[in-house]
Amino acid sequence: MDFFTPFGPMIGKLTFPDALVQKLNDFADDFYVQGISKEFIVPEEVIFNGGEQSIAKTLENLTQQYISTVENHKVQQIQLETAWVVSQCESTASPMHFHSSKISGVLYLKTPDVDPDQEGKSYLSGRQAGYINFMSGGKQDLSKSLMSFKPKVGECYIFPGWLLHGVEPFNGNGERRSMAFNLNYQTV
Repeated sequence: MDFFTPFGPMIGKLTFPDALVQKLNDFADDFYVQGISKEFIVPEEVIFNGGEQSIAKTLENLTQQYISTVENHKVQQIQLETAWVVSQCESTASPMHFHSSKISGVLYLKTPDVDPDQEGKSYLSGRQAGYINFMSGGKQDLSKSLMSFKPKVGECYIFPGWLLHGVEPFNGNGERRSMAFNLNYQTV
């Protein structure tokens, strides 16, 4: 797992196994309608299917590693609150927001072909088009309060639920599909 932070909240990044990404895409394909953005819950039978190789167990292991690195605590219990698929088409944004859980994350399942003229386009605040943008703190001299990551299939980011994050719209063909999730935990 890679970690990103100079100070403040840590963002963890790792790559999910291809088989789990495919499993989620097979499930989500049944709900996809071209040109329509929507969100839908991933049911427990999809999340917990597969035992030690399940999506739930992978998220639990990810959370254990994240918490032990960030806080140097042993995790006693992890509870997956919910997981949902976010299917976004061209021109769809996900405004800056936070979650009510202790831990949140996003796993990228599909990425669009972004218009080459828009690649790297920044909005007024510096947020990147189609990227996941994390914000913490305010504008201060010699301080970075915004971090952006280009989505790639299979990459998963995990972060504190209170950390502001969002996605600016993209121009291009295809779907930007991700699975978002919320987790809670107790440490020893």
